[in-house]
Amino acid sequence: MTGSSKAYDGRAIATLLILLMTFSTLPITNVSAEDSGDLFHLQAQDIQASFDSSTELTTITWRNIDSLDEPSALDNFYNSVYKVYRHTEVINQSNIQNATLIHEVATCDSEAYAVKYLCLGGDNGSHPGHSFSYLVAPGTNDSYYYGITTTITDQSNSETTYDSLIANESATYDPIVEITTPVRSPFNLQATFDPSSSITLLSWVNYNDIFFVLPETGPDAYMIRIYETSEPVTRQNSASLIAGGVPIAELSAGVSSHLIGVPVNTDRLVYYSITYLLPNHNGQGQDYEDIRFLSNNAMSSPVAEDNMPPSPISGVSGFFISEPDSGDGTTTITWTDSAAEEFESYAVYSSGAFFNNTTTFGVDQLAIVNEGVGSFEYQVPVGRLGTSYYCVVIVDTNGIYDTEIPNYSCTSVFEDAFYDWVAEPTSVEAVFIGDSQTRITWVDQLGAEGESYNIWRSNYRVTGSQFVENVSVEYVASVTDGIQEYIVDIPPEQDRTSFYFVTSYALYQSSAGPYHYTELIQNVAGPVYEETITPAAPRINSAFVFGELSEITLEWLNDNQLSGEEYTIWKNYGSPFGVNENQVSFVSADNGWIIHDSGIIDTGSTFTQFKFIETYQIPAEVESMVWYAITVKDSFGNENLEAFAGSGGNALKVKEDTINPTATFNVYDANGDAYTNPSLVSGSYTVRVLLNENLLTRPTVSITTSSGGQVTNGEAQMLLYADNLLNPDKGPEYYYAFDISNSISPGVLNFSIEAVDESSNTAFLFWNEKSLDAQRPQLSVYSPSSEDDGSKYLYGEVITIYAGASDDVRVDTLQYKFVSYTESGFSETLAWVEPDAVQDINGDGTALLFTHEISAGNFDPGRHSVVVRAIDSAGNEVSDEVIFIVDYCRNREDGTTVCNYEEELKDDPEPVIVEPSFSDPPYVFVWVSSGIAFISIILMLLVISAGMKGPKKNRSDDEYDDDDWMSEFIGTTQDVDMDLITNTTQPVPAEQSKDVPEIEEEGEDPFAVNVLQRKARRSKPKSEPEPEPEDDDDSFFGLDDDDFEDEEVEEKPKPKRKVGRRIAPRNAPKRRPTRRRKSED
Repeated sequence: MTGSSKAYDGRAIATLLILLMTFSTLPITNVSAEDSGDLFHLQAQDIQASFDSSTELTTITWRNIDSLDEPSALDNFYNSVYKVYRHTEVINQSNIQNATLIHEVATCDSEAYAVKYLCLGGDNGSHPGHSFSYLVAPGTNDSYYYGITTTITDQSNSETTYDSLIANESATYDPIVEITTPVRSPFNLQATFDPSSSITLLSWVNYNDIFFVLPETGPDAYMIRIYETSEPVTRQNSASLIAGGVPIAELSAGVSSHLIGVPVNTDRLVYYSITYLLPNHNGQGQDYEDIRFLSNNAMSSPVAEDNMPPSPISGVSGFFISEPDSGDGTTTITWTDSAAEEFESYAVYSSGAFFNNTTTFGVDQLAIVNEGVGSFEYQVPVGRLGTSYYCVVIVDTNGIYDTEIPNYSCTSVFEDAFYDWVAEPTSVEAVFIGDSQTRITWVDQLGAEGESYNIWRSNYRVTGSQFVENVSVEYVASVTDGIQEYIVDIPPEQDRTSFYFVTSYALYQSSAGPYHYTELIQNVAGPVYEETITPAAPRINSAFVFGELSEITLEWLNDNQLSGEEYTIWKNYGSPFGVNENQVSFVSADNGWIIHDSGIIDTGSTFTQFKFIETYQIPAEVESMVWYAITVKDSFGNENLEAFAGSGGNALKVKEDTINPTATFNVYDANGDAYTNPSLVSGSYTVRVLLNENLLTRPTVSITTSSGGQVTNGEAQMLLYADNLLNPDKGPEYYYAFDISNSISPGVLNFSIEAVDESSNTAFLFWNEKSLDAQRPQLSVYSPSSEDDGSKYLYGEVITIYAGASDDVRVDTLQYKFVSYTESGFSETLAWVEPDAVQDINGDGTALLFTHEISAGNFDPGRHSVVVRAIDSAGNEVSDEVIFIVDYCRNREDGTTVCNYEEELKDDPEPVIVEPSFSDPPYVFVWVSSGIAFISIILMLLVISAGMKGPKKNRSDDEYDDDDWMSEFIGTTQDVDMDLITNTTQPVPAEQSKDVPEIEEEGEDPFAVNVLQRKARRSKPKSEPEPEPEDDDDSFFGLDDDDFEDEEVEEKPKPKRKVGRRIAPRNAPKRRPTRRRKSED
């Protein structure tokens, strides 16, 4: 190793030690996590949010505070709630109201963490933190931010929400990119099971029916898959239930229904779900099936598929009881209900022969009986004689039953109901029931089956010999047996007397075919009086609304040509008579008419009267246009439902108004301009009142002041300003001109107006939004304390501004500002400030009070003042100023207190000479620092000396040149010329100066400081140059070793000059010769 490399190693070690000592002086930084925000707000800490594209969930995590600096802040752990919000912008206090609340969670569960300190969310507690996963809606492609607020409920159940929303603590600063797959599945799957056919019908709405997005043709056409499971399929369990499973059906695109055949003897609850298989949806050969089930494409409730018939019943029996008077009888069938079924029913079948299947020819179902009855009574037809067979079949709640019937479910009954009969029906009656109808009734003849009955009419009593179809008698209608009634419709505008006949057309045992018996012996009814003439419409005289009593009175004329007639009153809120109100309206519910009153019958007491008067209550707080119509129906039920509008008709349009008129008030000055100031002063004014409807009479006005002043001296009549007939949105406008003089006592102006509308609704309108103001407000400043009181505010204290103002009308403005004074007499005034919270003492603005606190540290030491001003509604202004002192004081070691402002006011004190002790803390610090620095310097010198020291051996001239590169670099030698430095040079004799040889000058050394002579290169025998090893070490502070060697550049010879050398003194140290390495060329 050469001496040069050893020197370089020394320099590197010295540099490393210097860096280590520098780093040792740096302060140690605390890297532990700290809580952000006000601890009393329990702000969420360390919020993190991440989106999982596979589950489409965004998970938000955070922790509770972990600081013990404010133990009382932990008291609200159990009565606080975190609220998580989501927004498309960074959530802060300005946009929190636009964010979406997605989750709420208690800050700490008292049952899980019984001690509040356990709720701390870090090393000081054991709470694991909070986590919430938000399911992102399908089709989302956006960036979202999340934020958490804290809501604390105090002991009075009052909630306070803290929404500091500190970035990356309680609110995410970086967006969360949330991209979810849109819904790609059918909608609204429905399932219906038909037990009669054992088929379940599935229906749905295809996605393309709503948004045509999915291909339906070609290789990418979607395929419909139907799955069947025993439990409901959800997003959470779909992967395990159907993923990789085999669907029960695969349908082509566009199909919206499917039939599923259910095997026989099935009784099950099943769930169906439906999806799309989208070929190449995610790329060529990458199919996609949306199994999230987000479009109601999976059944949440099962469909019951039950086609298994219930077990047959037993204990069936029956008996017959005859009815000799009527020729028929009753057969009663009884059985025992099945205990194995619920909501079942029982079908009773009958036949004249034995049967064991419900499908056998000639078997009739007689009835369906609900559960819990256990019997059925069958009315046997007249003339029944023989044995009948009855079977009971159980039918379950789905209508399923077994067509095969065992013997124990059947019974046989002998029935004998034969009775003498006649060839005509009996008890024939005819009654005109009104409404242009006559009812014909009879009793069917005995001993006949399947007969029919013909109804005939005539104007007189016809005998059997006179019976000629459609000549002596008029054919009306025919009915089958068992009905025994017929309603005859009478043509309109008829007034006649009628006879009605009922004949039978039946198959008898002695006849080869059906026989029509027309002897007309006991089958006639009449005479019957029938009238269908429409009565004349009544005529309505008047309809008057008295709104104050919420009443309407209707008056119409009595028709003396009718007796016992009935009147009906109708209402219509639309336009039944057309746009021009000249059409005829047919009164019915289809045309918007509503029955208001009915059953108003002329009992005969009005024969001497010519009109009816009826009064009705109308609803309160109503105002609408209504049509009233009166119709009449005579004693035969003939009704006239035509309505004619206007005078002379039976319909009138009425305004039902039970709402008092309303108005808006405005005051105008003498120039006719709107007077917007809330307070009036002396002058001329006009008050205008705009009504919402027409009035019966002109309104009156009374103007007074709250202090008893009179402006109108009683009620005064207002004049019409504008009728506004061409503006349907406005009513009439009235005005009154008045003067305000200085003699009127001030106060609130009270405008009282009485207005009566066309429906006699009287309104007493009151307006007091203007005032008469003649006084300045009163102002009081209670705090801060004045300097005249000898008080002052120190740094760290709070200055409270407490002031109030009152006025006889209203205080509109209450403000304050600060003024700072300097010693030179100048002042700096800040802007007027509106207090944050002003208390309205009386609730009407006549007395205001505010309190504001500000830290004394906001002011420089010295004199300051607060100015408070109050302005009332009339613009009167008053202000007050309070001067106070702010000072910064501190305690000295000698126990005295020094205040900056007080010290500035004092004269300069006599200088005090303080002689510090060497044991004082500043000196101790200096001693320690100096000792550390001295030791560091010693260590550096030792290391540098060790690094530069070479091995002790005889060295050649070249080696001397290598070791002395530093001397040449700094421009000096190890032989220091002390005489030159101390300026003690001995005079040189002339003889010696002559002997100084001339030395060739190579060039000036820019670093030379103490050598003033030209340097000469030492000559020596030439030797063979030795190859030097390549130095791969890094440069020292950017300087290569080669920089210190002479550059081998040929230079032009310079002219030589003589240089003298001073003779060194005898006591100067011996100078070490410096040798340079010769250039290789």
